[in-house]
Amino acid sequence: MTDIDYRRMDSKVLAIAFVAIIGIIIVSGCITEKQPVPPVNVSDINTSTSTPFFPQQKENPAIYMDAQLVGELVLDDGCLRVGDDLLVWPHGFSLSTEDGVIQIIDDNGQPIMRVGDKIKLGGGGCEMPSERIAKYSAELPSDRCSGPYWIVGEVITSD
Repeated sequence: MTDIDYRRMDSKVLAIAFVAIIGIIIVSGCITEKQPVPPVNVSDINTSTSTPFFPQQKENPAIYMDAQLVGELVLDDGCLRVGDDLLVWPHGFSLSTEDGVIQIIDDNGQPIMRVGDKIKLGGGGCEMPSERIAKYSAELPSDRCSGPYWIVGEVITSD
């Protein structure tokens, strides 16, 4: 190989490295340290006039974001959150309230977690403009519950 061939290879490698570094910077810009939100006592919420807001994804995506969010599932002013993040649930999930206990039901009809549980959610998200979050969920944006948003992926566990 000649010096010109090596320079071309070096410029290609540099270009690929530059694109990879920019991608990492963009993705890491959405990562913030989560501050705990004090739990809300379900008995303090008047559920007779208001149902917790439960935004769902429009469809099941072919691929999922795979970051992890860990914390307590809380009901904050009618909004289901972990930390500051409003959760956008997978398509087919639902909400159940029985004897004052608010549960999340998966797409197989099984309860998987309830308000007050410490949970781990796969997915991802950050502050998103209204037009971007509207692509994920028909219920968003909402005046009732604002972001930042966490788009829940396929890894969902309760401790």
